[in-house]
Amino acid sequence: MDLRTVIKGSIENYIYESSDSLYKVCELKLEDNTLITIVGNIPKLDYGLIYEFVGYYKEHQKYGRQFVIESYSKSNSFTEIGLINYLSSPKFYGIGEVLAKNIVEKLGLDCIEKIMNDENALDGIKGITKTKKQIIREVIKNNYLEEEVYVKLFSYGLTPNMIKRLIDKYDLNAANKIEENPYRLITEVEGFGFKKSDQLALNLGIKEDDERRIKAAIIYTLNYVCYQNGFTFLTKDQLINSSFELLKKTSSYEIDNSLIENNLIDLIESKKLIYEDDRIFDSILYNAEVSVKDSVNKLLSEEIKYKKEDIEKEIKYVEDTINISYTPLQKEAIINSLSNKISIITGGPGTGKYTILKGILLIYARLNNLSLSDDLFRLKVNLAAPTGRAAKRMEEATKMKASTIHKLLGFNYLDSFNRDEFNPLNCSLLIIDEVSMLDITLAKALFKAIPKKCQLILVGDSNQLPSVGPGNVLYDFINSNAFNVTKLNKIMRQSENSNIIRLSQMIMNEKIDYRLFQEKKEVYFYDRESSNTIDLIFKILDGFIENGGNIFDDIQILAPMYAGMCGIDAINKAIQERYNKSDNILVRNDKIFKKDDKVLQLKNDSELMIMNGDIGKIKAITKSNDKDYLIIDFDGKMVTYPSLSLDDLTLAYAISIHKSQGSEFKNVIMPILPSYGIMLRKKIIYTGITRAKEKLIIIGKIDAINRSIKQHELLRQTSLLERLSKDRVIKDNKILDLDIPFEQFGEYDMEGITPYTFMN
Repeated sequence: MDLRTVIKGSIENYIYESSDSLYKVCELKLEDNTLITIVGNIPKLDYGLIYEFVGYYKEHQKYGRQFVIESYSKSNSFTEIGLINYLSSPKFYGIGEVLAKNIVEKLGLDCIEKIMNDENALDGIKGITKTKKQIIREVIKNNYLEEEVYVKLFSYGLTPNMIKRLIDKYDLNAANKIEENPYRLITEVEGFGFKKSDQLALNLGIKEDDERRIKAAIIYTLNYVCYQNGFTFLTKDQLINSSFELLKKTSSYEIDNSLIENNLIDLIESKKLIYEDDRIFDSILYNAEVSVKDSVNKLLSEEIKYKKEDIEKEIKYVEDTINISYTPLQKEAIINSLSNKISIITGGPGTGKYTILKGILLIYARLNNLSLSDDLFRLKVNLAAPTGRAAKRMEEATKMKASTIHKLLGFNYLDSFNRDEFNPLNCSLLIIDEVSMLDITLAKALFKAIPKKCQLILVGDSNQLPSVGPGNVLYDFINSNAFNVTKLNKIMRQSENSNIIRLSQMIMNEKIDYRLFQEKKEVYFYDRESSNTIDLIFKILDGFIENGGNIFDDIQILAPMYAGMCGIDAINKAIQERYNKSDNILVRNDKIFKKDDKVLQLKNDSELMIMNGDIGKIKAITKSNDKDYLIIDFDGKMVTYPSLSLDDLTLAYAISIHKSQGSEFKNVIMPILPSYGIMLRKKIIYTGITRAKEKLIIIGKIDAINRSIKQHELLRQTSLLERLSKDRVIKDNKILDLDIPFEQFGEYDMEGITPYTFMN
């Protein structure tokens, strides 16, 4: 372990300063005039002022011995030469070396403190005008304030990266804001969850039973559980019990449940939380559910103009024209879709959803005396999906332009939408694909923008994973009895021989005939332990490349979790090291990006206009105005990606099954290993398998597959079904245990989660 020590000295020279972080490399003059190199995350320190640095020495391979800074403090003392250099620096406009010497000679080495505390301290010094006096006092005051804020924040035990985020958010008021209420950081500053904020609060002397702490724990628990587990509410008992568990882990004594209940009542009475039917809601999720219900009712209040018999006639015409024969269930889907204001088509791969959509589009055009190529038809009909890749698939299958829901609604630089109830869409028919991915907040935005005259067709696979964000929209719609639903359950003839589709059906039926693996046709299985899985992935990729395959375009690794020996992060790191030898590299904190890397966007970015789940390829790493940028090709869209946004980017040789929803890949490698534990569930495995178009390679253990298909997803706690349901029956089986253990919440690190995390 490196031996920590304290050194003291003044900044002699800045060798390197990062343009997008606090990282610096400096030359420091020690008290014995020795020069050493110091490195670390610090603000711009003044020349001439003496600082104390805590850290350790290390030997750098290329640059030799360096002192790594862990923290620093200002000693409030100058050398005479340092003080003169400081006062004659460019910060003090118009103060040269002669005037600086006069000030030091008159006021001494503690002149800075005298000038700060006495506005008349500079009076009588030769060459000091009223303007120069004002400049000196203002610069000293501002510099000291900034230094004091940094030093104070360091004293709270915060890391340099945390301090940078706080300064970016609150400027020089950062320390005051924290002292006022450190729990505000949970919702106001990215990267601060309850644990970090609570430790900070306790360091500041806030008592464990302080109402700010109890209320913060309640709000954090509600948001954490809902946004992590896809719920839109918790019951009162769940919230109290889970808040108690959170506080118990971080308190030196047991907080009484009555204290939690009393603070919960205060939060409800002050309208910060919403109480309904013994359910507690965050206002964003509550308003989203209510808004979707109101928008649905508004749409359903309008009569539909197309008659069943007219649609049946057109089905016959379409069959004759494009030489197709629809099954009775497919005909039913077309009739239901065009004769109802809102309808749902649900079915797995190979059930003919896109064949039905083609028929719907042709018939809709004929019912309106238009053709598919007419500009007016393309104005009247909109097609959209939650992700860019899903929209692209929809477009390829229907030969009609499709977009993301965000683009359709006019996602803007304010992270909101241009289209809403006051500026609705112009379409008379709207078809949304991959509706299982639709969370309640995006559903709210979509439904608000649908005009009253519009017909809506929702398409999706109810067996897939639900949305990453809160809500269970497709499930709630299907089970509400408020809409006409067509369930496609027959595999079409052209898909019957696909072993990928056969395996997906076996997964849903929870009974796998493992002789399918022996056929080695489209589906391949390799029995491996976690310890040798990555080596096998290498062999597969080596063979793939030798046969002319492209690991960027033609193959995708899917896994259910990020951490662990065979987690997404470990696989990505291993593949990058082995297959990308580029020396055009950008390093930020613990992330390494190289030219030609395959990357994944982790959140919506309204400025760059790229969406959560978009996959791209780094074409170049470049510099402009001393700032680093990546040039990334996202499916033909070239984006200049600033290094400041790298937290939103990750490698994508392997991605999570959640992030793969809405996408289709030629070839898929999918580890199914016992080490994935609780993440091995039926819908996760089904969703991963159905992403493969041509070949599926499964690596793992049969026991892990068997266990996963028996593990069902927890049914999400939502209220949309009851709000839409005609009989308003409360489903008691949707209420889970009164205690919700934090350890069981899926694959994501939710430290710093806020109600706004999934708004996009």
